[in-house]
Amino acid sequence: MGTSLLTNQSAMNALQTLRSIGDSMDTTQRRVSTGLRINEASDNTAYWSISSMMKSDRNALSSVSDAMALGKSQIDVANATIDKSKEYLDNIQKSLTTAYQKGSGDIKKIQADIKANMNDIQSAVYSASLAEKNILGNGGESVRIAGSYRREGSNVYVDMIDVGGKELNFAIKGADGTFDLTKGALKDIFAKTDNGTDEATHQPKPAIDLEALKTKIGEYKTALANPDATDATKADALKGITNITNNITVNDFVNTDLSSADAETMEYILKAVQGKVTTATSNVVTAGATLGAAKAQVTGQIDYVSKLMDAVDKGVGSLVDADMNAESARLASLQVQQQLGIQALSIANQNSQNILSLFRQ
Repeated sequence: MGTSLLTNQSAMNALQTLRSIGDSMDTTQRRVSTGLRINEASDNTAYWSISSMMKSDRNALSSVSDAMALGKSQIDVANATIDKSKEYLDNIQKSLTTAYQKGSGDIKKIQADIKANMNDIQSAVYSASLAEKNILGNGGESVRIAGSYRREGSNVYVDMIDVGGKELNFAIKGADGTFDLTKGALKDIFAKTDNGTDEATHQPKPAIDLEALKTKIGEYKTALANPDATDATKADALKGITNITNNITVNDFVNTDLSSADAETMEYILKAVQGKVTTATSNVVTAGATLGAAKAQVTGQIDYVSKLMDAVDKGVGSLVDADMNAESARLASLQVQQQLGIQALSIANQNSQNILSLFRQ
């Protein structure tokens, strides 16, 4: 090839090479800084479109997961209330057991301890609300929470599940915002027996009629001591006692003055109240099992959606993520090529100076 003063072909080639290296370095540096091989549609239209749709799906799944996480939290709050209620009921049962060994002078202290635990149960049920939903304070009516995920074509849906029923009826919320615990699973704890009004005093009769109970106990003892009494007679006498004791609730126990009750009468009362606490405890355990089943369903769906999101993330990554090791090595190589290109351009530019030197000679 000849040498020309007007056209330095070698310099033009060197410049073209440097421009190509510069473009490659810009691309590589952008990939290193963003971590993405496909950052915009111009990088690869097909990959960018597919990854964008996958990201939209991922965002939809994330919203589904958040909704179900809220539902799980609502169940967790109810579960925490169940656990605390069981703990307080156990405390009440211990106090009643202690009452067998205590004299009448200690009954008031035991009643105060039991009342404190009842107040704690009430507070726990009142507080079992999250996002304006109280599973235990809805009168047994079902509370709808996000419980599962469903896809139809390109659309993602959250399916609701109903959590409720008589097992979870701990309270009924009134129009004034207060809760009534006297009719649900804890009715044997909080209900109050109405024995009518005393005609003489015009005051409500005590929830536990001690005199009537003493009388029925005496009749039963008489029937047992009578050798001529039939089994039916004895059964009727015992029924007279149970007709009274079966109506005694824990609320009746703590709000009745029992200082005049003799040991025998107190024993019948304590047995009756302990039975009511046992029933309430069984109801609480059943409620816990019901909530446990609902929680297992929601947790399973949350785990499933989480795995789906991980799979989508991996898919998007395989399409658009840059291989940082390869890009780093490529950048180092391009930097070396750039230095060599600059040297080549310098040499090419020197050729023109060499031609001029011929004319100086």
